[in-house]
Amino acid sequence: MAKQGKSGSMKLVDFFMLGFGAMVGVGWSVAINGWFASGGGPLTTFLAFFLGTLLMIPIGFCYAELTPAMPVSGGAVAFAYRAFGTFPSFLAGWFIVLAYVTVLPWEAIYINDVLALIFPELKAGEPLYSVAGTGIYQNGLIIGLILSLLLIWINHIGARAAVKVQTYLTGLLVVVGGLVILFALLKADFANLQPVYQNIGKGTHASFFGGLVAMFAMAPFFLAGFDTIPQGAEEGDAKLNYSNLGKVLVGSILAAGGFYCLVILATGLAMPWQEFAAMDRPAVALMFTALYGEGLFGQLLYWLAMLGAIAGLLTTWNGLYLASARLLVGMSRARLIPAYFSRIHPKYGTPVGANTLCAIATLIGPFVGMGIIDPLTIVGGTAFVIGWFAVAVCAIRLRQTAPDLHRPFKMPGGVTTAWIGAIISAALILSTFIPGLPGFMGSLGVAIFVCWSVLGLLFYFGSANYRNAIKEEERVAAIFQHRKNMTG
Repeated sequence: MAKQGKSGSMKLVDFFMLGFGAMVGVGWSVAINGWFASGGGPLTTFLAFFLGTLLMIPIGFCYAELTPAMPVSGGAVAFAYRAFGTFPSFLAGWFIVLAYVTVLPWEAIYINDVLALIFPELKAGEPLYSVAGTGIYQNGLIIGLILSLLLIWINHIGARAAVKVQTYLTGLLVVVGGLVILFALLKADFANLQPVYQNIGKGTHASFFGGLVAMFAMAPFFLAGFDTIPQGAEEGDAKLNYSNLGKVLVGSILAAGGFYCLVILATGLAMPWQEFAAMDRPAVALMFTALYGEGLFGQLLYWLAMLGAIAGLLTTWNGLYLASARLLVGMSRARLIPAYFSRIHPKYGTPVGANTLCAIATLIGPFVGMGIIDPLTIVGGTAFVIGWFAVAVCAIRLRQTAPDLHRPFKMPGGVTTAWIGAIISAALILSTFIPGLPGFMGSLGVAIFVCWSVLGLLFYFGSANYRNAIKEEERVAAIFQHRKNMTG
């Protein structure tokens, strides 16, 4: 980015908070009982997230090796360009943009929905209109727009402000989450985990293994977000030790996965899980009033859980907004998309064009509401996994074609680890496109992907003259002009 003196201030703790906060959103607080229902119990859900975390580690190591080696805006776009050239770089970036662009309105929708649980006035009166069977209410629309504009403004005035907000909110999320786990465990009883498996009417599975597979199909979506760290790598502090950045990236995956597993286990032990699964949203907050009563202490825990839910929403929203803009900047530098997206604000040093697209995607959310949340979740999750596959393949390729590339962090296991990451992500991608499998995205999701792919191809080949107006040497310089600790 231009004017690095203004924005290049991220320390290792900021990178950790960026990745962890982007992964741990609101699901653990308001929808965890729905997970139990979908998987047939807390044990299937726990194992799904535990195994999902383990399987994310090889993918995380691929990112951990390439990010310190090429710490520039764009992340996977730069990795793919170095490994395979222009068109593969565009494809990697195009689908990661889809992942981010779907999450921005997703978060805007969900924060409005969570606030409506606290303030029912947000859904008072007759809806202005409906989208996919869900009403859009005037008060909720106004609040959603105000919060969206606040996020847009924070990211407009500089990465430093956005990073500070992210760090403070994630710190709050960690504290609140820890207290939630503690007070749930104080009511722990292993009898509450019985029966170990039961289909209570949600899903088509008929066995423990079937419930595990059903939950495992959705776990990657809630572990997505660690790839925000490469997008911000260019904005690291001048004294940043890039060999530790890779460790922080993998550490954020382990921390987020551990957090999910602890919350799942604690809530599963706190009360009979079938009773918990039948609760309305916000599940964890209502659980505390059931466990500790409607008195002062029960109400205190209720609001504590709600505070954690809001903090989780905001950390994911802000983290992915920050990453989205940096990804678009990287693509624009390579002339994969118009130069407008790498325009820098003369005062704040922030990406004007990229932030504009992110702002539009964010502002769409309050106008469409919860009716489209499921398609956004499915499409966004699959797009994230496509990005993971691209990075794993890049790690394999660059071990062969650029053995002298300076790698401050080298993944344990080398190419074998990268192959494991590529196979895992490829299997996850296939599971979303094969009808009949638990992770199948459905006809609407497939249609969205086909349309997005066609649009990307038209966009790419239609802008050939603009892209080819510079030599490859100039393109390389534009992509990697802000590189640090990179040679070869």
